[in-house]
Amino acid sequence: MFPPETEEKRVKPIQKQTSLTQMAYEAIREAIVTGRIKPGERMGQVELARQLGVSERTVREAFAQLVAKGLAVHEPYRGVRVTALPLEELREVYMMRALLEGRAVELAAQHLCADDLEQMRRLLPSTVALTASSMKFAQESNRQFHWIPIRASGSRVLQRVLEQLWEMMFAYELLYQDEREIAHTSRVDLAQHEELLRALEARDGEEAAQVIRRHIASTVDSLMARLEGQRSVPEGEDSQENENPIKPKGEENCHGY
Repeated sequence: MFPPETEEKRVKPIQKQTSLTQMAYEAIREAIVTGRIKPGERMGQVELARQLGVSERTVREAFAQLVAKGLAVHEPYRGVRVTALPLEELREVYMMRALLEGRAVELAAQHLCADDLEQMRRLLPSTVALTASSMKFAQESNRQFHWIPIRASGSRVLQRVLEQLWEMMFAYELLYQDEREIAHTSRVDLAQHEELLRALEARDGEEAAQVIRRHIASTVDSLMARLEGQRSVPEGEDSQENENPIKPKGEENCHGY
């Protein structure tokens, strides 16, 4: 059951009047990958249409895109739920990401320009979360950091597949972060990010690939340990309202994106 109208909306109302289905899809997708709508939670077509300010048909079409992307599942006679991956499938998602992102950074080592590397260095401090309240901002900075070399790889196929893998695992890192371990985990991540950046600055693609694969393996091992201790799927009955994560606008760089 969704929260009453008096409670804060978890999806942002759509302001424009064009491409409504795509904008509805993006709004719901953002709520999923940032954890405002949780894995396993049922999504109400009527309520989301009200929150977004669009028709139920538009939301239904957006749901179809989410299902096609693997972010949601359709249950006959019950509606649409956010995908909740079994532990082994979640581990497989991370392992696939490790292989493909390793290849992406290996390719990127020869294509990253000075602006790319400088932007990655500027992002480093903001990838550190010292408290639970700074976790979402740090995770978004972390995503930007990783995606600079992914885009610089020049492989559109890798980018498309990695985008889907990232969206499938992103909410889990936010929802199941142990507050007692945030500072330690961030320090480990920072050291690994610095190691990756050094390899890329040295144009050592093979070393960069090894670093990113170790980094992702470390991340998934930590996440699996936490999930095994608290494997309860949210049913969507209770809402947890969070402020929207800050999403700094990226500056145009030497690749024109």
